[in-house]
Amino acid sequence: MNNAMTRALRTAVPPLIGLLGVLAGGVAQAETITGKINGHGCAHGGHTCPANKLDPHLAFEPTFVLQQPDGEYFFLSNLPRDVKVRHVLEEARATGTVDDKYNTMVVDAFMVKTADGFETVWTQQAHEDMHEYVYEDGWFQFSGEVQ
Repeated sequence: MNNAMTRALRTAVPPLIGLLGVLAGGVAQAETITGKINGHGCAHGGHTCPANKLDPHLAFEPTFVLQQPDGEYFFLSNLPRDVKVRHVLEEARATGTVDDKYNTMVVDAFMVKTADGFETVWTQQAHEDMHEYVYEDGWFQFSGEVQ
């Protein structure tokens, strides 16, 4: 596949997947959810884990969720795992499109609580901008020549 087509696919596919998810869900709505980042297996079992940020359990937990105080939790479908792990056990807020049927959110912005309020640590737009910088603006281009 040529570079132009590859760039076009990388640019077009993620928004199309998000749009299809919204259309397929039919009940999606934009909202803000506040809670703590918890391991999914633990949230499903009704407890909090890992015990702390150095707990080896982090390596074995396949995914993390944003769990509200009442126990309900939401999968943050497009938020990278490293962001969730970095902020595990912290109070966080995510804004985006929620699909109540699957308890998922396509995140537009992810914030964590600090002493001064909530600080934005990740946005979908910044993620897309960095992807474009790395893969499309020449930072990570391979010319095909090996020297």
